[in-house]
This record gives sequence, C-alpha cells and structure tokens, in this order.
Amino acid sequence: MAESRIKVLTIATWFATLVSAGVFVAVGVANAGGDTLPWLLDVALWSIAITALALITVPAPSGSRLSLGIGAGVAASVLLDDPVSLGASISIALVASWLIQRRLGVGVGRRDGDYLADALSMALYGVIYSYSLELIVVSMDLQPTWSVLAAVTLAGLGWFGVRAVVAAFVGLERSDLAGRYLWLLALEDWAVVLSMFAGGALFGLAWSVMGLWAVAVAILPYAFAHTAFERYSSTRVTYGQTIKALAQIPEVAGLAPLGHSTRTSDIAVAIAQEIGLKPTAVTELEYAALMHDVGRITLNEPAILRAGFTDEDIARWGAQIIAEAPYLQRVSELVRLQHRPYRSPGVEFDPDIPMTSKIIKVASAYDQAQIEEGLSPVESLERIHQGSAYEFDPRVAASLRRVLVFRGVIAN
Repeated sequence: MAESRIKVLTIATWFATLVSAGVFVAVGVANAGGDTLPWLLDVALWSIAITALALITVPAPSGSRLSLGIGAGVAASVLLDDPVSLGASISIALVASWLIQRRLGVGVGRRDGDYLADALSMALYGVIYSYSLELIVVSMDLQPTWSVLAAVTLAGLGWFGVRAVVAAFVGLERSDLAGRYLWLLALEDWAVVLSMFAGGALFGLAWSVMGLWAVAVAILPYAFAHTAFERYSSTRVTYGQTIKALAQIPEVAGLAPLGHSTRTSDIAVAIAQEIGLKPTAVTELEYAALMHDVGRITLNEPAILRAGFTDEDIARWGAQIIAEAPYLQRVSELVRLQHRPYRSPGVEFDPDIPMTSKIIKVASAYDQAQIEEGLSPVESLERIHQGSAYEFDPRVAASLRRVLVFRGVIAN
C-alpha cells in the first residue's frame, strides 16, 4: 500500500515535470527571438549531460545511492545565462532520466522514492540558485566568482535539506521506522553531496578560463572521491560480513542456538530504527547484537565449567574478546552491559546502561524464549512484558510489540 502511494506521487511529479519542461521551452523560445537555435542547442546539450550523469550513482553512508545528476546541474547553473534555460535543462533531464530508468532498467537500486527526492530537490536548487544569485549581485558588492559560489552554497543547502526531508517522508510510509532515524540517516550523506557540488561548481567556474581542460580539473578530483566512496561502501559490507561470520563461532561449536545471533541482531536493529536511535548507534548495536554471545566460546574451558559462571560473566568475557579490536571498543561496552537490569528497586532507571544494551537484552530474551523454551511469539512477548518492572525497559518492550505487529508476527 505504501509503495503504491509513493509510485502514484512519483508519477504525478513526473507529469508535473513534463509540463514544466514544455512551459520552460515555450518561454525560452519566445524570449530567444532570432537566437532560438543556439538557445535550443544549449538546453539540449545540458539536458543530455544532466541525464547521462543522473544514470550514474555513487554509494552513500546512508546505504542509498545518490545520482550524479546534481553535479551536472550545478555546472549548468553556473554556465547558463538565464533561469529559463536552467529550468528547461533540469526539467527535460528529469523527464528523460526517469523514462530511461523505468524502460531500460538502468540505475539498479534506484526506486520511485529516489526519483521523487531527485526531482523535488533539483527543482528547488534551480529556484534558489536563480533568485539568490540575483539577490546577491544586487545587494552585495562581490566579485562574480564569489557571488556564484554563495548562490551555489545556498541552493546546495536547500537541495540537501529537501532531499533529506523527502527521504524521511518516503520512509515514514513504513510505520516501523522513526522519522528522526530517517532524517539523521539522510544527513549522513553530506560528504558525498559536498564532493558532487564541489565538482560541478569547479567545472562551471573553470570552463570560461580553461576550456576543455576544465573537464579534467573537475573530473579528476571527483574521480578520486568517487573511488573512495565505492571502497568505503565495499569495506563496510565486508566488515559486517566478517563480524557476522565470527559471531557464529559459538553456534557452530554448539554453545549457542543456531541462528540466535542473526535473529537477535535483526530484531534489535528493527527496534532501534523504530525508536529513532542515531544511525551510528544502530550500526554499533547491529555489531554488538551479532557478537553478544561470543563470550560463550570460553565455556570450552574445563576450569570455567567447574568454577561456575553467570550470564554477566559471559558478557564480560565476550566484551574482553571484542575489545581487542580498537574499532570495536564501543561495541564491547554494549556487550558488557547487555545483561544488566534496566533499573533497580527505587531507581527510575540506570543512567550507566545505554539504550542499545537494553535493546540487545530484550531482543535476545525474545528469541531465547522461543528457541530454548518453545514459546510462541505472543507468549515470548508476554514474557518480556512481565519482566518490564525491572529487567526489561518498557519502552523497548513496547517498541518490540510495534515491530512484531508491523511484520505480521502478532495481531495488532
């Protein structure tokens, strides 16, 4: 249902963009007079450039892929003489890129919501740039280059803000994702966005001075950045896969139920996203939930079995193992605190226990109730609610229920 609403809204935006393209072209032709052909050639050239780059995407920290079309749009805004030419170029490019992506399947991983965000943010960029440049030139005694950079900066901030808002709006069609989480997730893409805007502005400013050499001046620095973003994305995926593999060691050794770490991580991440934790905290939580039972590998030691142990001991041993990796210091702390009750009698809550550790505790207990005790999902959830006086944070328990309802595991 949610996807169909986004699809309808995207198609409506596409038709509005198509109408806008027709209006811009009609106005531009009327204004051009005897220079109609050169004007049309300029618009066609920039439309093709923006369309071509819109089909190329770069991985972003949020997990999405951002279109490079805005880079060409920034260059067009700097080099085109009037707002009508810019509006026509952007509108035609948006119409063409959507048709190519839909009909030819170009742009893997791009969804209707991505096009919606691109269309609205690029339209706003063109409006803000045109009006802000005119305002800056009239009201401030700045050199042309600085005026252009100031206008690009203001329009870029508008583009970034609108894109983040649209991304959050599209995500809110899912009731299990908090708006705060979606907004903060979109804001994490700032480095990729900055590189695209810098490349486009550099090309636009260098063209009049360097000609074709401006292509190399703009593309080479961005190419290095693009490669870095691709490698970061690949490294991040590999890192997560490695942690997931290491987390299965206790299960393979028969010291923990098979699949328990993966299921715990899945539920824990869903709860964190529903509550609205920061994306960085969600990533740390995912790693900690995967490795929350890694301390069980010490249970192969006969001396430990003879001396006895508690869940807190296992958590502490696991934290010590994880802490050997400097990058996972924060994750090790979450694992160490995972078995602590969320509060003690007479105390409203324990400030030393982070929300992420409380989430791991609930997610692990929910899965264990089903796997080790054979309880149903409803009975397992009821077990969590019964322990909400001291053991389990009631906010996390309530979030778990909402997640299970959204997934259709239990009835509303």
